[in-house]
Formats: sequence, structure tokens, C-alpha cells
Amino acid sequence: MKRFFLITCLVLVFTASNGQHQQHTMPDANRSAEQPHNPDKSNFPAVKTSLPVSRPQALANVKPTGKRVPYDLIIDEQMVNITGKPKKAMTINGGIPGPTMRFTEGDVAVIRVHNKLKTETSLHWHGILLPNKQDGVSYLNTPPIQAGDTYTFEYPLVQSGTYWFHSHTRYQEQIGVYGSIAIQPQQPTHKVDHDLVLLLSDWTDENPAHILKNLKRRNEWYSIKKNNVQSLNRIIQHKAVGAYLRQSMMKMAPMDISDVYYDRFLVNGKDTVRYPEIKAGQTVRLRVINASASTYFHVNYAGGPMKLIAADGLDVQPVDVDRRLIAIAETYDFIVTVPNGGAFEVRATAQDGSGYATALLGKGKAKYAPTIPRPDLYKLTANMSRMGGVGMGTMNMGKTDTTAQTNSDMNGPMMHDMAGMNHGASQQPVNSAKPGTKEPTMGNMDHSQMQMGQTKPAQAVPVKPKKQDPMAGMDHSQMDMGEKPSAKQPTPAKKASKPSKAVGSMAGMDHSGMNRDGMKTAKDGKMDMTGMDHEQMDHSSMPASADRGMDHSNMAMKMDSMPTTKTDSKKPDDMAGMDHSKMNMDSKTGDMAGMKGMSSGGGGMEGMNMMDEQNTIDYSVLKSPEPIVFPANRPIREIPLTLSGNMFRYIWGFNGQPLSRADMIQIRRGEIVRIRMTNNTMMMHPIHLHGHYFRVLNGQGQYSPLKHTVNVSPMENVTIEFMADDEKDWFFHCHLLYHMLSGMARVVSYGDKPDSSIAAIQKLHLRDMRDNQPFVWGFLQPGYPINYFSLNVSTNKNAIVAGGDHDWRTNRFEFDLDYERYLGDWLRVFAGIDGGNEEFLRRVRPEDGVVTDRRIVRAVAGIRYMLPFLIQSEVKLDTRGNVRFQLNGQQMLFPRLDFQYQTQWLVGSYVRAHVELQYTVTKNLFLHTDYDTRYKTVGGGLGYNF
Repeated sequence: MKRFFLITCLVLVFTASNGQHQQHTMPDANRSAEQPHNPDKSNFPAVKTSLPVSRPQALANVKPTGKRVPYDLIIDEQMVNITGKPKKAMTINGGIPGPTMRFTEGDVAVIRVHNKLKTETSLHWHGILLPNKQDGVSYLNTPPIQAGDTYTFEYPLVQSGTYWFHSHTRYQEQIGVYGSIAIQPQQPTHKVDHDLVLLLSDWTDENPAHILKNLKRRNEWYSIKKNNVQSLNRIIQHKAVGAYLRQSMMKMAPMDISDVYYDRFLVNGKDTVRYPEIKAGQTVRLRVINASASTYFHVNYAGGPMKLIAADGLDVQPVDVDRRLIAIAETYDFIVTVPNGGAFEVRATAQDGSGYATALLGKGKAKYAPTIPRPDLYKLTANMSRMGGVGMGTMNMGKTDTTAQTNSDMNGPMMHDMAGMNHGASQQPVNSAKPGTKEPTMGNMDHSQMQMGQTKPAQAVPVKPKKQDPMAGMDHSQMDMGEKPSAKQPTPAKKASKPSKAVGSMAGMDHSGMNRDGMKTAKDGKMDMTGMDHEQMDHSSMPASADRGMDHSNMAMKMDSMPTTKTDSKKPDDMAGMDHSKMNMDSKTGDMAGMKGMSSGGGGMEGMNMMDEQNTIDYSVLKSPEPIVFPANRPIREIPLTLSGNMFRYIWGFNGQPLSRADMIQIRRGEIVRIRMTNNTMMMHPIHLHGHYFRVLNGQGQYSPLKHTVNVSPMENVTIEFMADDEKDWFFHCHLLYHMLSGMARVVSYGDKPDSSIAAIQKLHLRDMRDNQPFVWGFLQPGYPINYFSLNVSTNKNAIVAGGDHDWRTNRFEFDLDYERYLGDWLRVFAGIDGGNEEFLRRVRPEDGVVTDRRIVRAVAGIRYMLPFLIQSEVKLDTRGNVRFQLNGQQMLFPRLDFQYQTQWLVGSYVRAHVELQYTVTKNLFLHTDYDTRYKTVGGGLGYNF
């Protein structure tokens, strides 16, 4: 009887908890079971804004014009001449770039794409909110457009602004398949004399497939062409030896801004384009689109500051900027006025300083924009080396990424029901303290990473709203709590400069490490935090029930005015609605002065990055023209993503995994999805989400801007959040083409069945991306007296490697052929065969007598591991018990002169040393001279990379 009673109780508890879980985390589950989901109907209450927070809401808000606007796009292959050297490329309607397609908000776009290529193609409408089937990612949501076929895209335009389109098929975007889109609003917000699209891009005469192989093989040719090689002579010249040693100890390669050398940088398909029809005194709206494959651009204007009025197609509060660094795939709109006295340059300078493109507004003598200095790579390397532990070795394909698994389980710890949470403004609070206690409540705060002494973080559980919070519904984004809050709307900034911080400001500070248990308090029990900068405080480890969603980013607080009890109703009694996502409370003193400015220009973005001011994209200047408050009482799914990469092997991904090993991020309709991105690489990454706009939590509170692409700099943390208000699968990826093709991508999936048109082929989307395809490279070094060769066939986790040498004089040779398996970034095991007719892997034994020319072929096995200073180590064992140790590495002495070395020790037998100098002539040709102790002679010759 007792057993029956216990079993009954357990069943009842399980049933109740399961029912409660469904009630709090899957509010639409029963509805979806009763009726099919309508993708055009929002799953959220209407958000009070005219901005397109989601496609269904934008569709409901936009009045149709009744016009169907058709375009025909013909994708073909033909010879072009951009650099003075004819090259076969891909064109749209006979040109590069394709045409600018112009519409009005509320139109229906009807775009017929005609594929005249001998291979398949695709077109993606970048930044456009459209039905899933129209998105244009081959195999994922749209069928590929096969050779000779025509595919018609048709979708309503529910937004206005500046957008673009490009192929999502392999390298086609790099070789010409891209163009621009301009959508006029039904009610114009800015009156100008001219509306001009400036489509920026990078151009190479090289085959893009060869570019990626060159990046995989670690050839320095592109750095040589850009004059960016950090060779030993330059390191000494710039007094950067200490930084170089620190970063080499951490297995980090020298810092570079970009990976690829480009022959030209283009604006609307030319390196210089003129618009003489624009007259002095006229205003021009510049729709600037960065459609490059892998180049960030600084944009500035000879006529003075530019008024930035829109980002990623959507209006922002106008702000004057002298220049703007634009990430790949971002768009910005500026208004400029043309002065008297000539043609004024709009210059787009490649971030790495290797070139620029020019647009001249007006006629007459050219007036040039100020030159943007080349980046100081040695300063950036010093920043990187001081931070430590980033940039190399962050891929971990030996383990499985659990992001998708965790988030697909609605009971998982990453799933938070944040009923009453403020996504931009406080709503109903969630009080963490029991009524009557003296603990200060922190309802609605986001302390998701807060460390609270030795307390273990609690599992996130549904929390019901309790009593009404006095601060619920307040906008704290600009509030100084030592004074009366202003009722005025925030006014736009006038300059894109760092805002001055008044006493008590908490903007821009990273307190990661601060422990609240150790904070000192005044005798009256109040915490004195005057002058403290909270913007970057990390509360991420705090129990999820303690705080929800408070955005504190620009708030200047005088905490001595805040009571610790609820007895004084005239003063705020908690911190409801605050976002302290990066607060760190390990400080034992509570004195946080002097920690301002640790966010290096991110303007409220979490954490800090290693880039200097010139190379930082300051999102803090972007403010939405309207407050954006996501609906309360909705579950929040938090997704941590670490941007990972191994520059040495040129493999990129999220959470240590490339797309081929972890492709899905599972979400559900009706959730608020918050993605926290941490960049642990040396590169800047432009991250783009298809089919959605997200809020960039940049310190502007309710006025955080909506974007579809956001840059994440090295060592920077960026948080975005969006309403999961659509269906099916959407691509999420780094928009640097060679990073995406090397694995930095995922699929954000609602879990729906794919459209019937691609259901049979959708599984091929991973094969189409081919981030795990084999790459083949090697070298031949014919010379005298020794010849050398090497061959590598490599994928993400596996490789076949071969190498050897031959002596012309004695006809002695050796070779090895191995299969390698990567167990991590730096550790790999191998097995294979070694052969030859010299003293290779041989000890003189009684049965051998003296050394002869007898040929040897033996099975071997061993391990290889990358040591500090990027020194490759190896231990090898053969079937006769011979053990050989080996070390090899290299160092650039001068920009074209490379020193390489190798040493071997066969236990019980020989010790060999080999040193070599290589002088780079072209990308594939080099001269070499070497000395080998086995042959006791100096040799040399010509080398060829293949």
C-alpha cells in the first residue's frame, strides 16, 4: 500500500510539473495542434512600432500598393576586363554588378531569374523579409536554379530601405553575381535632390577556389602583396619583440586585418565612378552597400561630415559622422551636401589599407577625402598578445557541440520562461526576494552570467510574476537615478564621437570578475556605487529567477539613493528591467572607479575587443527612431555562441564546430531568441541572419537598433535578440565568404517540415556548402644535389600526407606516406609507411652488419602536436621498435625571405638537422637554398607550390 501511494504521488507530481512546463514554455503547443500554422500571421501581440520587427507584423502594417513590379535577371558567363587583364566571370544582365532594382514599399516583387550558366546558381535577397521558400539558399529553402532554367521569385515588399542580392552558390558572389535593391517608403522621411546607390565590392583575377586553397596551405603571398607581412626585421623595427614572443607562445599567428589580396576595389563596378549631373548645393542620399566577399570599408567624404540616417535599410536617429567603417553585408544610408568648387570624393578604403575606390559627386576639379591611415598591425598584435588565449586553437572537432541539443529540449537549462521580462522596457516584474525580506529585489534584471561567490548557478525555471514592481514599465536607458527622470525623448547625437561620461555614469564598464558577496556597504545598509559604470557588468551566472531583462546600458545611477527595503515607496526599491548581462561582481571592495572604457568603442556592446578606435565599428551611435519593446510574458531562449577558428588550418565555426559537424540551432515560434556571441578569434566577423531583424543590444535601451547583420570584433561580446515569428529553416552565418565556406555557419530552424519543392533534396545543403571538402596542395623542389617534395590531401579532421627527398649523387632517397586524424586543433595521430635506401629509421644491428643500400619499407605510427612558437613536434615508432623524434618550424626573416628548420633524432642512431632559406618570387614560385647534415653539403634550386 505504501509503495502504491508513493507511485501515485510521483505520477501526480510528474503530470503537474509537465503540464506547468508546457504552460510556461510552449504557450502555442495546443493551438498549433488544433489548427495549421499560418506563416503570415504573427505569433506575438502587436509591437507598437512602424518598424519591421518581424515579417508577419510588417505584412500586417504595410498597405499594399496593388503594383506588381517585374524584373528579369539573366545570369551568364562572359569575359570581363576590370584590371586590364581579361578574365572569365559571371554577369547579371551583361554587367558587374547587376542592375539596381527599385520598388516602393507595398509592391509585389516579381523577379524572373534566367540561368544561362553551365552550372546551377541561386539568388538570395539580403535583408528582405519574405516567405521562407523565396529566400534563395539552394537546398535549404529554395531549389537551386539549374543550368538553362528560369525560376520566378514573387513576394510582397513589407519594408523600405537599402538592400542587395547575391548568389549563395559557392564562389559566385566573388566573381560577379550580386546587385542592389532600393525600396522607397510610401511616406518619405527624407527629402533629397538625388538618390544614389554606391555598391562596394572587391575584385580578384584569381580563381576563388585557389584563394581558399592558398589560405588553407598558409602561403604568405597575400600578406606580401599587401605589404603586411610581420617579418622578424619589421617586428624588431617596430619594437614589438615582446608582443611577438607572447603571441607565439600562445600558438597565435601574426595579426592581419584581412586574409585576401585584391586587385581592385570597386564602387558600382569601377574603381572610379563620376556623377557630374549632381550640382553644387544639392543634397544626395547615398545608399552605401558593402557587397564585398571579404573586405571591410572605411567610407568618408571630401565635403565634410555625412549624416547617417539608416542602417541595414531601417531609419535611425540622424547622426553626423566623419567616417564609417562598414562591415561586409551591411548597408548604411547617408545624406551629404555637395559644396561649391569641384567634384567631391566619396572614398571607400579597404580596412587593411591595400587600396580604395572613389565616387566623385559634381563636376570640376576633384576634391579628395582625407586618407585613412593603414592599420598598425603591431599595435593590434600587442593588444591580442596581452589578452591571450584567442585567435588560435579554438576549434574543437573532437567534441560534439550541444547547442542545438540543449536548445531543442524545452526543459534544458538554456530555455528561460521570462514572463514579465522587459525586452527594451520593463513590464511585469519577477521579484526574487520573498515579501517582507530586507534583500533588495532585482526583478526583471538579466544577470545570466553573474558570479555570486561560491553559489552554483541555478537551473532556469519558469517564474510567475508576483507583486507589481514600482519600476516596472520604466525606460532606464538614459536615466540618472540621483535626479528626476526627464520626460523628453532622447535626442540624436550630433557627432560619432565617444560620449562624455558624467559622474555616476555606468556606461561602457566591464566588471567581469566582481563578486557581489564581497561588496562593501555603508552603515545604513546601502551600497554606494556612485561613479560606477555598469554597462558591461556580467551577471550571467546569477540564478535565472533573480533577474530578467533589464537594460541598464546608458544608465547613470546613484545607488546611495536606493533603499534595501520596500518601506519607502517614494524611492525605487529594486532594479527591475535592468540588463546587466556582462556585470562581473568579484571585486571585494565595491570600488569600481577607473574601470571605464574597457569596452573599446563598442558603445555599450558587452565585453571588450582588441581593435583600436580606427578599426572599431561603433554601434553606440545607432539609435532606433522609435522605442522597440518586445512582448512580455514570452519564453526566452538564450543561445551562447563562441565564434571559433583555427587560422593555421583555416577552419571556422561556432562553438568549436564547423557547419558540417553541427548545423542546427533549434528555436520555436513564439519565443524571444537571444544569441550571445563571443569572438575568440583574431578576425572580425560580420554575422548575418536570414529572414529576420534582430535588436542589437548596444546600450540604447528601448532604442536599440534593428539590424540583420552585425560585426563581432576580436575578444568582443555582442548580444542580439529577435522574435521567433516565422517558420522553417533560415541560414545564419559569417558573411566573410571564405569563413562561411570554411564552416562558420548554422541553420536556425523552427523545426517545421521543409517546403515540398525541396523536401527530397534539403539534406544536400551540407554537401552544397562543402566546408569539409578535401583540399590538395604541396610543393616540388627540384635542385642540386637534393630534390624535395610534399603532398597534402586534407579535410577538417583527416589528412593524407606524403613527403620525401632524393640525392642526385648517391641515388639515395627516403619517403613517408601517412594518414592523419585530428583529435583537436593541435593534436593528431597518424599511421602509414616509411621507406628508402639510406640510414632512414635504421640502427646498425648485428644482423645488418654495416650500412648498405638495402631498401626499407616499414609500417609506422605516432603522434604529432603543435608546440608554442608554432613548432611541429612528432614521435614515430616503426614495426622494428625504432623510435624517432622530430621538430620543425619556420620564421619570416624579411617580407619575402623565410627561414625553415627541421631536426630529427633516431634513438640509438643518427641525429639530423636541416636548415633552409626560401625566397618568394610569386605565389607559386620560390628560390631555395639548404644545408642538411646527412648530406654534408649546401644545395639549392627552384621550388613550385601546387
